[in-house]
Amino acid sequence: MEIIKVNKLNKSFGDNHVLNDISFSVNKGDVMAIIGSSGSGKSTLLRCLIDLEKADSGDIIMEGKPLMESGVYTSPQEIRAIIIRMGMVFQHFNLFPHLTVRQNLELAPKVVKKEEPLEMNQRCEAYLNKVGLLDRIDAMPSTLSGGEKQRVAIARALMMNPDILLFDEPTSALDPELTGEVLSVMKNLATEHMTMVVVTHEMSFARDVANKVIFMDSGKILEVGSPKDIFINPKEPRTREFLSSILRDQSDRGKEKKRYKLKKHA
Repeated sequence: MEIIKVNKLNKSFGDNHVLNDISFSVNKGDVMAIIGSSGSGKSTLLRCLIDLEKADSGDIIMEGKPLMESGVYTSPQEIRAIIIRMGMVFQHFNLFPHLTVRQNLELAPKVVKKEEPLEMNQRCEAYLNKVGLLDRIDAMPSTLSGGEKQRVAIARALMMNPDILLFDEPTSALDPELTGEVLSVMKNLATEHMTMVVVTHEMSFARDVANKVIFMDSGKILEVGSPKDIFINPKEPRTREFLSSILRDQSDRGKEKKRYKLKKHA
């Protein structure tokens, strides 16, 4: 079942053509990784999918319903009905600092869906338990580590029972020690067949967890395929160049992390 279909999507900021004829589809249960250099349009694409940015032209179809078709957006009421089926996890967590973990999770179901407190409380505890943070349910965000904040953000997105989760570089603001705990939660979601579109610089996640990979460069999709297609036999020279560079950098960071652990426990 096709959950997302994007066709010839374009978006410009002034003279900067950020998205150039972007086309792809996502099926139910897919884990799609979007990779590419900074500034290639990956985050803008996600923001267009969930209506945080307005595209200039093209089609965005969600579960058979048009968010935008032939460059024309549907009504505000229909847009709200479509995007409520999606959840988004941001790079910098975006938790409300004045609310506890519990209040952060329960705010949207309470305001948007008018859910009963008992049902919200049960689901809140279930999702925090899923991400390993039930013991921090009444904590304030300022007392959490970066990895804990991002796991709370994932639990908060799950509270709306989305059909699809969008992740915008969810580990890029974390140090290597905390990245693993967030990736572990995302891997568990993948095993539960949650449909996910993940903008990421974590090539191990794209290679080992995703079943589809998109490589973007300068606002265009240069290559789409399975992880095997992209990582073992990329067709485009620019894809090979990018992967060689980022995998070398991540190897260096892995060695640095190992040295840090050895020094910490010495």
